Amino acid sequence: MTTSFYGCLFMCCVIIMLEVASVVLLLAIAVDRFLRVHIPLTYKSTVTQKRSWMVVAICWFTAALLSFIPMFGWHNYNTWNGTTQANSTSFECRFFTASSRSYVVNFIFFGFFLPPLVVMTGLYCYIFLTTRRQLRLNIGAATESRTYYQKEQRLAASLVLVLGLFVVCWLPLFLMHTIKLYGPKIEVSSLFIHIGVLLSHVNSAVNPIVYAFKIPKIKEEFKKLYMRVYHDGQQH
Repeated sequence: MTTSFYGCLFMCCVIIMLEVASVVLLLAIAVDRFLRVHIPLTYKSTVTQKRSWMVVAICWFTAALLSFIPMFGWHNYNTWNGTTQANSTSFECRFFTASSRSYVVNFIFFGFFLPPLVVMTGLYCYIFLTTRRQLRLNIGAATESRTYYQKEQRLAASLVLVLGLFVVCWLPLFLMHTIKLYGPKIEVSSLFIHIGVLLSHVNSAVNPIVYAFKIPKIKEEFKKLYMRVYHDGQQH
C-alpha cells in the first residue's frame, strides 16, 4: 500500500490507540471490580452511571493522546528517503517504516502495557482473596452476602480470562520488537513476527465470544438480540 508518510503514520497511530484503549479499559474494569468488593455498601453511590461514562471518555481521550504522539515528531521520517516529500503519495506504508520501534517498545510497552498489567494482577488477586475469605465466613449460609461474593468471584474469573487472552495475544509481539530494538544481533524470524501480528488480530475476534459466553449480562443481551432478529426474520 502506497500513501503519504503522514497518512501512513496516522493509520499506525489509530492501531496503537486501539491497543492502548484496550489496556486502559481493562484497567478501568479491574478497578470497578475492585471497588465492588472493597466498598460493597457504598459502591452504587460511588460508581454512578455519570461517573462511569466519564471514566470511559477519559480512557479513550488518554489512549488517543498517548497514541498520536508520533504525529508530532517521534517517528521514522528521517530514517527513510529524505529526498521524498512527506506529503508524497509514493511512500510504501508499513508499520515500522513510519512508526518508531523505540516509541512502541519504550513508551507503549514499558510505560502503558506492563505497569497496568501489574496493577490489574494485584487487583484481581485482592478480589479473589477477599471473595474467598468472605465465602468462608459465610460457609453453609444462604445469605445475600454469600450470593453477592459468589457472583463477584465468577465475574472476576471471566474477566481474568479476558485479560489472560489479551496478554497471550499481544505480549509475544511486544517481546519480539523489544528483542529487535535492544538485541539487533539476535535474529527474529519474520515468520514469528507475522504470527505475533496474527495473534494480536485474533484477540479482537476472540474477545466478543468470551464476553458473550462468560459474562452473564452480556450473554443475556446477546440472547435478546438474537431472539429479536429471529422474530423479525420470521415475520418477514
